[in-house]
Amino acid sequence: MKTFKVITFLVLVFIFSACDDRNKDADYFNGKIVYINKDSVKVRDVTSKTIGVENYGYGMFSVYDSLIVFWNPRFADQFFCLYNVDTEEEIGYFCNKGRGHNEFFSIGPVFQFFKMDNDLKTPICDFNERKIYFWNISQSVLEKTTMYDTVISYDALNLGKNLTVDNLFYQSDDTFLAKIKLRYLIEGDTPLPYYKEWRLPCETINDYHVYKKPEGDDIHFDETQKERVYSFDAIKPDGSKIVQAMRKVPQINIIDTRTGETVFYRLANVSRVSLFDSRWDDGYIYYNSIQVDNDYIYATYWGDKEWDASFGSKCPFMHIIHVFNWNGEMIYELKTDRVFFRIALDPVRNRLYTADLDTDEMYYIDLNEL
Repeated sequence: MKTFKVITFLVLVFIFSACDDRNKDADYFNGKIVYINKDSVKVRDVTSKTIGVENYGYGMFSVYDSLIVFWNPRFADQFFCLYNVDTEEEIGYFCNKGRGHNEFFSIGPVFQFFKMDNDLKTPICDFNERKIYFWNISQSVLEKTTMYDTVISYDALNLGKNLTVDNLFYQSDDTFLAKIKLRYLIEGDTPLPYYKEWRLPCETINDYHVYKKPEGDDIHFDETQKERVYSFDAIKPDGSKIVQAMRKVPQINIIDTRTGETVFYRLANVSRVSLFDSRWDDGYIYYNSIQVDNDYIYATYWGDKEWDASFGSKCPFMHIIHVFNWNGEMIYELKTDRVFFRIALDPVRNRLYTADLDTDEMYYIDLNEL
């Protein structure tokens, strides 16, 4: 009997200590955590439609009406190829590679389109030269050469040498939002990304901290924890909110840029994962891509062990898309007939595109039919 009581006591101590460790998230998230029960969410089977366009971007592309912007570092001399969905013809290649004037050693794909002065534009970052460019896509197509409206230095954001811009979003007028993170993990640094709102050319308006800065030695971040704060981000077209779909945690974070408040919407009874305790890591991948419009959030969901990413391995059959509204409520769970690994939303035709990484085929689901 005595042995039984001791064992029972140790089990209870373990359970409560585990709960306390997991509750560290509540201590360090800069906002409240809301748990979502998706058992009652409507499940919809959806059928995709193929388009006759070759995948130039190996899954990395953005779509606006008839225009596809492919990003591929394997392109010989430029980073982007523009393509017309309707005519199925190339428009041209843009954003030169190199070390010269207005050339890039490395830039990322297009995350956002915006209209200004009736021209379609996008912000892009030169991570090595620490500059921000505003690429005028409309004028580039007309002139058949890359046209930039504005070029500014990271110095305008008052960033230290160990900080860099991860995501950059146009908000409204001359106001932008930049996701700031560490370039390198240095001992003593805390890799907690945050958003900076600024007005051109160099007026800081606000900082939005998703995580509270740890005090003392309560938390030590290593590479494991750094991976856990990784997210796929998007901005609501009206500029009022940012959403983050987390890769290693089953949740989305919604930042309200008008109130400064953040709410964390986590799937209930899905995982024991914690951002701040290295013991709680289930080895799963949750969200893998995100797109938004003014009404909904679309996030591809895996919810299983990390897949084999070695050369020659096949893409996982990722066919679930969670649809949220901007209040964090899950409206639908879409089940697609084909792989939707990464997604690109066309806000004009209301289509959600993807590409098969194994076959290079491109296809979409028509959101108007939901």
